[in-house]
Amino acid sequence: MKKITNLVSEVGGIIDNLSLSASEKKQIRSTIVDTLYHYASELEKEQATIIRTEAQGNWLQKSWRPIVMLAFTLIVLLGAFIPIPLLENTSEFWNLLEIGLGGYVIGRSIEKVTGKIRKI
Repeated sequence: MKKITNLVSEVGGIIDNLSLSASEKKQIRSTIVDTLYHYASELEKEQATIIRTEAQGNWLQKSWRPIVMLAFTLIVLLGAFIPIPLLENTSEFWNLLEIGLGGYVIGRSIEKVTGKIRKI
C-alpha cells in the first residue's frame, strides 16, 4: 500500500501542475485513487486465490515457501563464517530475500486465515 500512496502523491503533483480548476483537480485525483485501490484490491484477491490453491495441493506445493526461506537462512548463516560473494552489499540477493520474506509472511498469514475460515 505504501507504493500506491507514493504513486498517488507523484500523480497528485502532476495534477497540481495542470491548468484546471480546484474541483476538477480534486475529481481527477479522486478517480485515480479509486482506480488504483480497486486494482490493488483485485491483485490481492488474485494472490490469495493462488495461495489458497497451493495450500490445497500436494506436500511440495504447500512447503516450497518454507524450503526457500530455509535455504536463504542457510546462505546467510554460512556467510557469517565464510565469505560468499552472493552476500555482498551490491548483490541482488538482499532484494530477493526481502521479497521472499514479504511473500512468505503474507502467504503464511493468508494460509492460516484460509484454514480458520474453512473451519467456520
